[in-house]
Amino acid sequence: MRIDPALAAKLANVLKKVAHGKPLAVAAAESGIGAAELERIMKELERELWAKAREEEPPKDPHTPANTPDKKKPAKKKKAKSKPGGLALVAYADGGSRGNPGKAACAAIVLDAGGAELLRRARLLGKTTNNVAEYEGVLLALGLCRELGARVVTLRLDSELVVRQVDGSYKVKHPELQRLHTRVHELVKEFDTVEVEHVPRAQNHDTDKLVNLALDGKELD
Repeated sequence: MRIDPALAAKLANVLKKVAHGKPLAVAAAESGIGAAELERIMKELERELWAKAREEEPPKDPHTPANTPDKKKPAKKKKAKSKPGGLALVAYADGGSRGNPGKAACAAIVLDAGGAELLRRARLLGKTTNNVAEYEGVLLALGLCRELGARVVTLRLDSELVVRQVDGSYKVKHPELQRLHTRVHELVKEFDTVEVEHVPRAQNHDTDKLVNLALDGKELD
Protein backbone atom coordinates (compact mmCIF):
# COMPACT_ATOMS: atom_id res chain seq x y z
CA MET A 1 0.00 0.00 0.00
CA ARG A 2 1.49 3.32 -1.09
CA ILE A 3 0.60 6.41 0.94
CA ASP A 4 1.38 9.89 -0.34
CA PRO A 5 3.19 12.30 2.03
CA ALA A 6 0.08 14.47 2.64
CA LEU A 7 -2.04 11.48 3.69
CA ALA A 8 0.84 10.10 5.77
CA ALA A 9 0.97 13.39 7.70
CA LYS A 10 -2.79 13.21 8.31
CA LEU A 11 -2.54 9.61 9.53
CA ALA A 12 0.33 10.54 11.84
CA ASN A 13 -1.83 13.32 13.26
CA VAL A 14 -4.70 10.85 13.77
CA LEU A 15 -2.44 8.46 15.69
CA LYS A 16 -1.16 11.32 17.84
CA LYS A 17 -4.71 12.39 18.75
CA VAL A 18 -5.76 8.80 19.50
CA ALA A 19 -2.68 8.38 21.72
CA HIS A 20 -3.87 11.42 23.68
CA GLY A 21 -7.24 9.80 24.30
CA LYS A 22 -9.45 11.02 21.44
CA PRO A 23 -11.84 8.52 19.78
CA LEU A 24 -10.61 7.35 16.37
CA ALA A 25 -13.61 8.80 14.48
CA VAL A 26 -13.13 12.23 16.05
CA ALA A 27 -9.35 12.20 15.51
CA ALA A 28 -9.85 11.33 11.84
CA ALA A 29 -12.49 14.04 11.32
CA GLU A 30 -10.29 16.68 12.94
CA SER A 31 -7.34 15.60 10.77
CA GLY A 32 -9.31 15.94 7.54
CA ILE A 33 -9.84 12.23 6.86
CA GLY A 34 -13.44 11.24 6.14
CA ALA A 35 -15.03 8.09 7.60
CA ALA A 36 -15.13 6.33 4.21
CA GLU A 37 -11.46 7.08 3.47
CA LEU A 38 -10.40 5.94 6.95
CA GLU A 39 -12.33 2.68 6.55
CA ARG A 40 -10.66 2.08 3.16
CA ILE A 41 -7.17 2.66 4.58
CA MET A 42 -7.82 0.38 7.57
CA LYS A 43 -9.06 -2.43 5.30
CA GLU A 44 -6.03 -2.14 3.01
CA LEU A 45 -3.66 -2.18 5.97
CA GLU A 46 -5.45 -5.21 7.42
CA ARG A 47 -5.10 -7.10 4.12
CA GLU A 48 -1.38 -6.29 3.87
CA LEU A 49 -0.69 -7.29 7.48
CA TRP A 50 -2.48 -10.64 7.04
CA ALA A 51 -0.57 -11.25 3.80
CA LYS A 52 2.70 -10.50 5.59
CA ALA A 53 1.81 -12.80 8.48
CA ARG A 54 1.07 -15.68 6.10
CA GLU A 55 4.56 -15.34 4.56
CA GLU A 56 6.10 -16.68 7.79
CA GLU A 57 6.65 -20.45 7.55
CA PRO A 58 5.91 -22.50 10.69
CA PRO A 59 8.96 -24.24 12.22
CA LYS A 60 9.55 -27.75 10.81
CA ASP A 61 9.46 -30.84 12.97
CA PRO A 62 13.10 -32.12 13.24
CA HIS A 63 11.79 -35.73 13.21
CA THR A 64 10.21 -35.29 9.79
CA PRO A 65 12.40 -36.88 7.07
CA ALA A 66 13.94 -34.38 4.70
CA ASN A 67 12.60 -36.20 1.67
CA THR A 68 9.05 -36.20 2.97
CA PRO A 69 7.17 -33.20 1.59
CA ASP A 70 5.21 -31.16 4.10
CA LYS A 71 1.51 -31.66 3.73
CA LYS A 72 -0.15 -28.29 3.77
CA LYS A 73 -3.82 -28.00 4.30
CA PRO A 74 -5.55 -25.50 2.05
CA ALA A 75 -6.00 -22.23 3.84
CA LYS A 76 -9.51 -21.61 5.00
CA LYS A 77 -10.99 -18.27 4.17
CA LYS A 78 -12.10 -16.49 7.28
CA LYS A 79 -15.27 -14.51 7.11
CA ALA A 80 -14.85 -11.03 8.44
CA LYS A 81 -16.90 -10.52 11.57
CA SER A 82 -18.75 -7.26 11.51
CA LYS A 83 -19.19 -5.48 14.79
CA PRO A 84 -22.85 -5.45 15.75
CA GLY A 85 -24.19 -1.98 15.02
CA GLY A 86 -20.82 -0.24 14.67
CA LEU A 87 -20.10 3.15 16.23
CA ALA A 88 -23.00 4.28 18.45
CA LEU A 89 -23.57 7.96 19.21
CA VAL A 90 -26.14 10.04 21.06
CA ALA A 91 -27.24 13.35 19.54
CA TYR A 92 -29.29 16.14 21.11
CA ALA A 93 -31.01 18.53 18.68
CA ASP A 94 -33.02 21.72 19.10
CA GLY A 95 -34.28 24.69 17.13
CA GLY A 96 -36.11 27.90 17.86
CA SER A 97 -37.60 31.00 16.32
CA ARG A 98 -38.10 34.41 17.89
CA GLY A 99 -41.44 35.56 16.58
CA ASN A 100 -42.62 32.29 15.01
CA PRO A 101 -42.01 33.04 12.24
CA GLY A 102 -38.96 35.13 13.04
CA LYS A 103 -35.20 34.99 13.36
CA ALA A 104 -34.37 31.31 13.83
CA ALA A 105 -31.47 28.99 14.57
CA CYS A 106 -30.82 25.31 15.25
CA ALA A 107 -28.15 23.43 17.18
CA ALA A 108 -26.89 19.93 17.93
CA ILE A 109 -24.57 18.26 20.44
CA VAL A 110 -23.13 14.78 19.80
CA LEU A 111 -21.91 12.47 22.57
CA ASP A 112 -20.25 9.07 22.51
CA ALA A 113 -21.84 6.04 24.16
CA GLY A 114 -20.11 6.93 27.44
CA GLY A 115 -21.55 10.46 27.50
CA ALA A 116 -18.38 12.34 26.47
CA GLU A 117 -19.06 15.29 24.17
CA LEU A 118 -17.59 14.93 20.68
CA LEU A 119 -19.03 17.82 18.68
CA ARG A 120 -21.38 20.78 19.07
CA ARG A 121 -22.60 23.08 16.34
CA ALA A 122 -25.22 25.78 15.77
CA ARG A 123 -26.55 27.39 12.60
CA LEU A 124 -28.59 30.49 11.81
CA LEU A 125 -31.59 29.85 9.57
CA GLY A 126 -32.93 33.29 8.74
CA LYS A 127 -36.65 33.90 9.20
CA THR A 128 -38.75 30.78 9.75
CA THR A 129 -40.97 28.95 12.26
CA ASN A 130 -40.20 26.96 15.40
CA ASN A 131 -41.13 23.64 13.79
CA VAL A 132 -38.93 24.24 10.75
CA ALA A 133 -36.06 25.14 13.08
CA GLU A 134 -36.62 21.92 15.06
CA TYR A 135 -36.42 19.87 11.85
CA GLU A 136 -33.26 21.71 10.80
CA GLY A 137 -31.79 20.76 14.18
CA VAL A 138 -32.54 17.10 13.46
CA LEU A 139 -30.83 17.36 10.06
CA LEU A 140 -27.82 19.06 11.66
CA ALA A 141 -27.52 16.36 14.35
CA LEU A 142 -27.77 13.49 11.86
CA GLY A 143 -25.24 15.20 9.60
CA LEU A 144 -22.73 15.46 12.46
CA CYS A 145 -23.23 11.78 13.34
CA ARG A 146 -22.61 10.82 9.72
CA GLU A 147 -19.49 13.00 9.71
CA LEU A 148 -18.17 11.03 12.70
CA GLY A 149 -18.88 7.69 11.03
CA ALA A 150 -21.73 6.56 13.30
CA ARG A 151 -23.79 3.49 12.42
CA VAL A 152 -26.19 3.63 15.38
CA VAL A 153 -27.74 6.91 16.51
CA THR A 154 -29.98 7.81 19.43
CA LEU A 155 -31.56 11.18 18.64
CA ARG A 156 -33.07 13.16 21.52
CA LEU A 157 -35.43 16.13 21.11
CA ASP A 158 -37.72 18.12 23.36
CA SER A 159 -40.26 18.71 20.55
CA GLU A 160 -42.83 15.94 20.91
CA LEU A 161 -44.46 16.95 17.61
CA VAL A 162 -41.26 16.43 15.61
CA VAL A 163 -40.47 13.19 17.46
CA ARG A 164 -43.91 11.76 16.68
CA GLN A 165 -43.74 12.89 13.05
CA VAL A 166 -40.29 11.41 12.54
CA ASP A 167 -41.24 8.06 14.12
CA GLY A 168 -44.43 7.94 12.05
CA SER A 169 -46.95 8.35 14.87
CA TYR A 170 -48.21 11.69 13.50
CA LYS A 171 -48.85 12.71 9.91
CA VAL A 172 -47.02 15.70 8.42
CA LYS A 173 -49.46 18.08 6.73
CA HIS A 174 -47.52 21.33 6.23
CA PRO A 175 -45.72 21.36 2.81
CA GLU A 176 -42.48 22.81 4.19
CA LEU A 177 -42.38 20.28 7.01
CA GLN A 178 -43.14 17.48 4.53
CA ARG A 179 -40.04 18.48 2.55
CA LEU A 180 -37.88 18.48 5.69
CA HIS A 181 -39.47 15.23 6.89
CA THR A 182 -38.45 13.57 3.60
CA ARG A 183 -34.87 14.86 3.96
CA VAL A 184 -34.69 13.47 7.50
CA HIS A 185 -35.79 10.00 6.40
CA GLU A 186 -33.36 10.01 3.48
CA LEU A 187 -30.57 10.75 5.95
CA VAL A 188 -31.82 8.11 8.41
CA LYS A 189 -31.35 5.46 5.70
CA GLU A 190 -27.58 6.08 5.79
CA PHE A 191 -27.37 4.55 9.30
CA ASP A 192 -28.00 1.02 10.54
CA THR A 193 -30.31 2.21 13.30
CA VAL A 194 -31.75 5.58 14.36
CA GLU A 195 -33.92 5.83 17.46
CA VAL A 196 -35.76 9.09 18.15
CA GLU A 197 -36.57 9.88 21.78
CA HIS A 198 -38.58 12.68 23.38
CA VAL A 199 -36.88 14.24 26.42
CA PRO A 200 -37.94 17.04 28.79
CA ARG A 201 -36.68 20.51 27.90
CA ALA A 202 -34.46 20.47 31.00
CA GLN A 203 -32.50 17.52 29.55
CA ASN A 204 -31.97 19.48 26.33
CA HIS A 205 -30.79 22.63 28.11
CA ASP A 206 -27.29 22.76 26.59
CA THR A 207 -28.58 22.50 23.02
CA ASP A 208 -31.25 25.12 23.69
CA LYS A 209 -28.50 27.38 25.05
CA LEU A 210 -26.56 26.97 21.79
CA VAL A 211 -29.64 28.04 19.82
CA ASN A 212 -29.98 31.21 21.87
CA LEU A 213 -26.26 32.00 21.64
CA ALA A 214 -26.52 31.75 17.87
CA LEU A 215 -29.58 34.01 17.82
CA ASP A 216 -27.76 36.53 20.01
CA GLY A 217 -24.74 36.44 17.70
CA LYS A 218 -22.45 35.27 20.49
CA GLU A 219 -19.58 32.80 20.29
CA LEU A 220 -20.40 29.22 21.21
CA ASP A 221 -19.01 27.75 24.42
